[in-house]
Amino acid sequence: MNIKMLSVMTAASALLFGSAVFSQASFADEGLSQEDYQALFQDDPEFHAPTEGATRSSSPSMSCYVDTPGVDVYTTGYCFDVGGARTTVAVFRVDNPPANRTIHWSNSRCTNNSANTICILPISNFSAIDVSATVLDHDTGTFKTVSATAEYEGGF
Repeated sequence: MNIKMLSVMTAASALLFGSAVFSQASFADEGLSQEDYQALFQDDPEFHAPTEGATRSSSPSMSCYVDTPGVDVYTTGYCFDVGGARTTVAVFRVDNPPANRTIHWSNSRCTNNSANTICILPISNFSAIDVSATVLDHDTGTFKTVSATAEYEGGF
């Protein structure tokens, strides 16, 4: 399945379910690399912090979800899900980032840059992943470290 087709299906499902935050097939199941999966959703406002570029009323935080066949919803600080697959992915997101920022992820498999507010990591059954990111605000010269934990029970 090509990325354009998956993108059209994503948009159609978002209209059907009223939100773009819904179950995504594991990128490995669709034959996508992690980079393709991230590129597919990089312009999706539900996939990135919704207040990006706007005046922020709160400081950065981190949310996550574990990708399963059910509806996937970001939760702040901790996420957990149960699924049939032995492995899936955990999606971590920096929420409410400043517009002029750099994000340094604790996990080397995440991309450290100003644009990437998302990190997608594989997670195995009966395991947990702790991820943190330091968010540098270049306008104020301040930084904040945010974190979240994802847990998955699968392979039933």
